[in-house]
Amino acid sequence: MKQLFFVCMIVMTSLVSQAQTDSLADYTGKYKFPDGSPVTEIGVVIENGILTATSVMGNTELRKTDNKDVFEIVAFGGTATFKRADDGKVKMLRVQVQDVDMEGTRQEAAVFLQFHDEFSGDNRCQLFRQLY
Repeated sequence: MKQLFFVCMIVMTSLVSQAQTDSLADYTGKYKFPDGSPVTEIGVVIENGILTATSVMGNTELRKTDNKDVFEIVAFGGTATFKRADDGKVKMLRVQVQDVDMEGTRQEAAVFLQFHDEFSGDNRCQLFRQLY
């Protein structure tokens, strides 16, 4: 009986861990901001299980808050709010840091893969470019 309980706990822990990663994947992509914004592009990726924003200003963790779709921008002391369309998919990103308040639109996946390679300095996305 104890062994069955132990196995069930391992399976449940694995499923919960996977669900958390899957939910973070909802936010990944490239977000394009209007010309004249302090940053015109931000990439959102998962690195080692952590949601991370990448831009020309640097990289930062996006830490979950108690509100759905709202994250703390750790390195810059701001807020990232993801907005969903009627179909439930993330379509926009609002960034608020000090006196900066800007909204960006999520771009297509192929464009994001190129963007991520440029900022990450490696070719992890090469396989995806070849497949798609």
